[in-house]
Amino acid sequence: REVTKDGFERTFQSNHLGPFVLTALLFPLLNRGGARVVNLSSMAHSYAGALDLNDLNYEKTYSGWAAYCRTKLENILFTQELQRRADSAGFNWFTTTCLHPGIVGTDIWRNSVERGNGITSKLFYDSMMTVPIGANSQIYLATEKTSLLKKGQYYDEYCKVKQLEPFAKDPVSARELWEESEQLSGVAFKISDDAT
Repeated sequence: REVTKDGFERTFQSNHLGPFVLTALLFPLLNRGGARVVNLSSMAHSYAGALDLNDLNYEKTYSGWAAYCRTKLENILFTQELQRRADSAGFNWFTTTCLHPGIVGTDIWRNSVERGNGITSKLFYDSMMTVPIGANSQIYLATEKTSLLKKGQYYDEYCKVKQLEPFAKDPVSARELWEESEQLSGVAFKISDDAT
């Protein structure tokens, strides 16, 4: 378990809390004529199970894989809550989506700390999607006409909406994660038309 200088577990801050804060700070600057946020998640979210809001910083129990899986679930819940709040505010100009890019041969696999488990063998690594192919779903969600996208939804590597497990579409967990993220970060994420 590595802790950042801000006092948060590294994976939690990098994968969820940092993007939450960045989106909160940029939201007032988004183009009211049409804007979108695309969050990178992973099918690994399905290994997370229900979100433990009492241990978001992984102080009670920790494993690198579990932290990764839970932050990918947090990306999905954040996407859904962001879209719900934007819709409630009447911001039909706003679209947010999230995605699983596929199993892509990035350095996270090549430089894996847990090499001993064999998952990063040359055979496995060479069978992964290339980085350019793995970027296709992200590019699609960032550039496709918003009228063709399903707001607040989770897409797979083939740019198709994917059905989620009940724990990955729990509106109570999504709202509580939002509130806890505001408290932990000290950043109030207000969905408003105030662009100042």
